[in-house]
Amino acid sequence: MGNKRGSALLLAIMMVSVLLTLAVILSKIVYNGYATSVYLLRREQAFWLAEAGLEAGKVELNRNPGWYTDLPRYPENDTRWIKLEAIGLRQNLGEGSYKLVREKDRDRFYAAGFKGKAVVVLKIKFAQPFKILSWEEL
Repeated sequence: MGNKRGSALLLAIMMVSVLLTLAVILSKIVYNGYATSVYLLRREQAFWLAEAGLEAGKVELNRNPGWYTDLPRYPENDTRWIKLEAIGLRQNLGEGSYKLVREKDRDRFYAAGFKGKAVVVLKIKFAQPFKILSWEEL
């Protein structure tokens, strides 16, 4: 009889450990799904903040065709520089912000939208008098 009690205890411990392992795996799956959906929402918000920045940049260029925020930078489309180092013109909007970057005497400008850790950089190439030639996400 003593042998059966020990085997029942061992079986109970194994079942609890299997259930705990499944609970940890399930909670990790749920957390990853939640974190992914939060990031995608913030990225979408950052995109629209960058779009708002592009619109603000269009207004600035229509008011002052010589407007710029930074000196020319090489290479073109350096997103790290645009996000972190460019002086730009930063504006808060709601719970996020955008930064406009126009290099002196260049036919393009950038808008970076920031929401939490999500960042989206958009670029417009234009011709004077102000006419948009191309739009792209970097």
